[in-house]
Amino acid sequence: MLTYLNNTIKTSVRKLVEFLLRSGDITTGSGLIADPEAMQEGSRLHKKIQRAQRATYQSEVSLKMCWNQDRYDLILEGRADGIDRISLEEENEMMLQEDTVVQDEITKDAESLILIDEIKCVYRDVKNIEEAEELHLAQAKCYAYMYGKDKEISEILVRITYCNIETEAKKYFVVCYDMNQLEEWFLGLIDQYTMWANYYIEARTARNQSISNMSFPFIYRKGQKSMIAMVYRGVKEKKHIFLQAPTGIGKTISTLYPVLKILGEGEAEKIFYLTAKTITRTVAEDTIHLLRQQGMHLKAVTITAKEKICILEKVECNPLICERARGHYDRINQALYSLLTEQENIDRNTILEYSERFHVCPYELSFEAAEWADVIICDYNYVFDPHVNRKSLFGEKNGKQNILLIDEAHNLLDRARDMYSAILNKNDFLVVKKIFKEKSKYILKKLQNCNSEMLKLRHLIKDNATLPNSTCVELTEGIDGLYYPLFRLLGPLEEYLKDHPEMPEREEVVEFYFHVRHFFMIMDSMEDGYLIYGENAGKDTKIRLFCVDPSSRLEEYLERSRAGIFFSATLLPIPYYKQLLGGNHGIDAFSIPSPFDTERRLLAIAGDVTSRYSRRGEREYRKMVRYLEQTVEEKTGNYMIFFPSYDMLNEVYELAMEGTLSLVCEIMRQEPSMGEREREHFLERFQENANRPLIGFCVLGSIFSEGIDLTGSRLLGVLIVGNGLPQICNEREMIRTYFDRRGKKGYDYAYRYPGMNKVLQAAGRVIRTAQDIGIILLMDDRFLQRENQVLLPEEWDSFYEVNLQNYGQALHHFWENYKDEI
Repeated sequence: MLTYLNNTIKTSVRKLVEFLLRSGDITTGSGLIADPEAMQEGSRLHKKIQRAQRATYQSEVSLKMCWNQDRYDLILEGRADGIDRISLEEENEMMLQEDTVVQDEITKDAESLILIDEIKCVYRDVKNIEEAEELHLAQAKCYAYMYGKDKEISEILVRITYCNIETEAKKYFVVCYDMNQLEEWFLGLIDQYTMWANYYIEARTARNQSISNMSFPFIYRKGQKSMIAMVYRGVKEKKHIFLQAPTGIGKTISTLYPVLKILGEGEAEKIFYLTAKTITRTVAEDTIHLLRQQGMHLKAVTITAKEKICILEKVECNPLICERARGHYDRINQALYSLLTEQENIDRNTILEYSERFHVCPYELSFEAAEWADVIICDYNYVFDPHVNRKSLFGEKNGKQNILLIDEAHNLLDRARDMYSAILNKNDFLVVKKIFKEKSKYILKKLQNCNSEMLKLRHLIKDNATLPNSTCVELTEGIDGLYYPLFRLLGPLEEYLKDHPEMPEREEVVEFYFHVRHFFMIMDSMEDGYLIYGENAGKDTKIRLFCVDPSSRLEEYLERSRAGIFFSATLLPIPYYKQLLGGNHGIDAFSIPSPFDTERRLLAIAGDVTSRYSRRGEREYRKMVRYLEQTVEEKTGNYMIFFPSYDMLNEVYELAMEGTLSLVCEIMRQEPSMGEREREHFLERFQENANRPLIGFCVLGSIFSEGIDLTGSRLLGVLIVGNGLPQICNEREMIRTYFDRRGKKGYDYAYRYPGMNKVLQAAGRVIRTAQDIGIILLMDDRFLQRENQVLLPEEWDSFYEVNLQNYGQALHHFWENYKDEI
């Protein structure tokens, strides 16, 4: 909404009118596509219109006005698309043109008038535009007043020029304004905005004063002070850094505390605490709450996914269906101002409360609040995903004042690959063609053009298949032919959805629209780091834009921030993550030693068992059950065992239930697609000092292998089956091929590194505090191989190599040392 620097608040004309004068409904069809002005074709056409004007026409005229307030200066600035002076004769000629609509009477008091031109490139058929949109007109009126006030003129013309992006057909709307009336309207806007600016200054002042008095809320753990200093220095010096920090050191407080201090010093605007999972979001919220107890005052907003916060069972942003969408923008500013002035902790429950009170959309309210917040706790995609993030939240001009804290940063790699990849299916066009056969010949033609290009690619894939049964082919040419057909489909489809909210197949068409839009935007912006594949599957053809190396895409957002702090307990090997997340561009990396006594943890590697595909079967599975039995025999308590797949989990589970283990232990297993309440219930079963031992059968890399805290005797150990290698598939083989071509270790990048990361995450579930005692058993002989050994953390430099004959002795010796503690 605004930028603040050196006691000066700045905002643009466009942001001012869009914020203060918005009204009406939320609709799925409005704002579906990126602003045409920002699109390549829209920008080209915009400049073409300006160049076609006569010599006296001035393009892109910068305008600015300033007001001195008690505690700050307020600056409004903008750029008029065009300014010209026209005579009465030229006025008359312009008004008589067929494509010009006069929206107000033109007076004849002056021999000539200044014309303010506002150009809008649109996808709509301009013949169907009956009047200028209020926000477009308001923007031009602001420019008219700013120019007219400076030049001391009494009357001024405003023209809104609409131009269709595809046909270049134009339509003009002209209004003449008296400067006295314009001044009354304009100053009313400034008065409204001043109320918001005053709130911002008051909240900022209170925030900075409270943070300056804030002290660290805990006794420092070993290594914690160093980590805090690294973060503080990195942000001060405007650097991006990687922190490999062990489990239990207190990564959340160790990153938040120093950046909050920098925020309080006025050297940053916002802190984004980015996570991949709900549970780590909760830890960040709890940390903010803890600091508030010391008297810290700031606005912290948690953004919840639309599907989880929507009041409807199924998300439907249609004012005919959702009562909150109907008239949302008429009420949103009142809701927002009340929320900001009455609350500091703006979490999911607070958002739901105020959205119900003011009858607005909770998802949109959370974004509105986030624009004014000091700390934003949200998923990675609200910053890094170009289809989800909002420029208003991560501003272009003030983005350099944002700090990114990227928690569990090892998760960002696969998430980024998903964000920046896209798939297009030929059959989808055929389905939507049937829908529009009787509805719109114009859109039908656009769909047919896209389908024709997909058909060409289908033949290309067939012709280039290297094996008789091969259906997947890398495409080095032919894909460009899709660009303009897709581009020319999106605009008309957007307009149709906007104008037909009641169409029966709306949901299906909207889903198709977003799918095509995502593909087009990825295609429009992709550079290095991609592999393009095509696949013929039966009668369907799929085109995949696969982002193998997302570093350049992520770098775009990092460069728009003051600093990015990547932290995790498993950023190993660090060069791998530096390359794929940060691009290796002068980014510092640090490793923080574990604060815990390694003597309180038994690390063992079982060399007589494996999860290799060639040896999977009952013989190996019975060994795994026997290891479990020995573990519980030596020390009764709660344990987790992690498997590489649900299939293996279920096989071993059945064997365990048949044997003696089920008689002495309670055994639970993770089920696919467990809901949030089911996951909570699973973890709640791990209680301290339980009467009966508990073993949880879990899948490696799942929700239970990271981000959970089972301290003390709630969890005495983890057993990990296999080295976590992902299953062989087309995608993993693409990654391998890509990096092999570039002289990198393709197998390691595709399989070994991701697999070891899952192992380390699972192992981190045990030993969460300095008082904890526990065991880690790695059950696969491949952990003894040198290429895997070098990937283990420094604190794992010593371990027991065990088998079923000596494992019990190693356990007995370890637990004997701590028999008085547990």
